[in-house]
Amino acid sequence: MSAIDAVDRLIERDVFEAAGDDELRPTESFRAAVDRHRRTLTDRDADERSAAVAELTDDPDVADTFAAADVSDLDFLARYVALRNRAADLSAAQALTLTVVIGQLETGMPRSDGAPAAFLPVDGEDLVRLVRLHDRCVVYAWREDCPPCETIKADFDDLFGADPPGDLLLLAVYGPDCPRLLDREFDANAAPTMLFTLDGRVDSRFVGTPSAEGLESEIETLRDRTVPSAE
Repeated sequence: MSAIDAVDRLIERDVFEAAGDDELRPTESFRAAVDRHRRTLTDRDADERSAAVAELTDDPDVADTFAAADVSDLDFLARYVALRNRAADLSAAQALTLTVVIGQLETGMPRSDGAPAAFLPVDGEDLVRLVRLHDRCVVYAWREDCPPCETIKADFDDLFGADPPGDLLLLAVYGPDCPRLLDREFDANAAPTMLFTLDGRVDSRFVGTPSAEGLESEIETLRDRTVPSAE
């Protein structure tokens, strides 16, 4: 499903509504559902929230997923439950990614002007959360006034175009907004940095400007790698 198809479906399900030209916002009824689920989850201890999400979504597998990734943020979990209850036919990866997008519409969009077209711009906390929750991610950390970053952005645009692939989650983060988090969580302290993550951990990386062929080769290697948790 393309990003446009996913958004159209969520408009039909009363999750999003138009807020002006080319702008969306969560509907009042969806916000009310999020608030209701937040209150329910607030009554649970942090280590019990994954099980509560499983109960609220009637999806027992999600408990292990969130527990393994140590995801207990109330707002994220409440948005996820509200979304899954309205769009159960979304894949788990689509639901997790759209949960982040809904949060961005509520709290503010991260900087995106240096992100390749197919990459989802995220802040540091959402970056950590999504990497933990997805099997394979390509992370692009960039900064402004950085000619090598522009080169890498163009290479990614050539490789992926505007539509993200179905088998990889592509994430872009503006490094100066969260330098300590990037250093602590990913040992990343320069731009451009490209991280290739497998099962929540950095599997390989490039710092600087590899060739377009090198990027493509690393992406194919990531696709071919076996996820450790599936062994």
